[in-house]
Amino acid sequence: MSAVYRLRVLAVATPQRGMALVIVLWIVTLLAVMAGGFAYSMRIETRLAASTTERAQARALAEAGVAYAQAWQLDQDASRKQWPPNGDPHEWAFGGGRLRIEVTSANGLVDLNTADPSILKLLFAGAGVEAAGQDRLVDALMKRRQLKETAGLDATRTQWMGLLQQALFQSVEELQQIEGITKQIYERIADGVTVFSPHLGIAPELTPAWLLRALGLDERAVADYVAARARAAAEGTPPPPPPQAEGNAFFSGGRGNVYHITVAAETAAGTAALIKMITEIRGGANGQNFRVLAWREGR
Repeated sequence: MSAVYRLRVLAVATPQRGMALVIVLWIVTLLAVMAGGFAYSMRIETRLAASTTERAQARALAEAGVAYAQAWQLDQDASRKQWPPNGDPHEWAFGGGRLRIEVTSANGLVDLNTADPSILKLLFAGAGVEAAGQDRLVDALMKRRQLKETAGLDATRTQWMGLLQQALFQSVEELQQIEGITKQIYERIADGVTVFSPHLGIAPELTPAWLLRALGLDERAVADYVAARARAAAEGTPPPPPPQAEGNAFFSGGRGNVYHITVAAETAAGTAALIKMITEIRGGANGQNFRVLAWREGR
């Protein structure tokens, strides 16, 4: 084979080999990108699965806290001494997590359907509403509570009950339907109100300390009262008289059988869950049981 021929063959083969090398490099690069993308997606899926598991664990932990709080309130004699439903926080370690549980009797909260206008005004004042705004909001609430007169005096019992349900609040969340109740105002007072207390006022021995302060009572007086009622509960003696302040004639008594329960749970990994529920203890031939009146979850 002549030298010239060999040079020609080499010249033809060299571009072909170069093209093959480029193709191989592109294939290797593509496979590397695909492998990297697959590995990344697997990491994301693993994280999502772990996050879902953590959220489920946190929720289960919060539900355990609800059951724990309910069990305490079933025995009113024991709870009266060790866990009175006055909104004081209780810490509980369970299942490797931490829980903060608050139980408040509905009689210790301001009822949107029965509370006296004076206590409603104090409630809005404690939420930072100016005096003129307090009057407007109280007027709006009272109008909502008034029975509608479309059926007149000849309304049947069924019609009357229907009108009553339309006029009264069925849940705390309905408070947001009142004109002038902003999100900020609602969030400041939502944990201090109920729709399950028959009283015009509140039972001070069952009222959270923050709500007593929000209703205008002196901070120091509230602190002393809360300490005194805790001692009385532990000793099994009657609760102390409530703090005295101008216009606090809204105090009433009675524990009732409806409870607002708030449980904030956190797992060992730091995932949090929040459950707020309202429950009613009901007695029957088979003993006491619970009926859930409201349930809300958050994080």
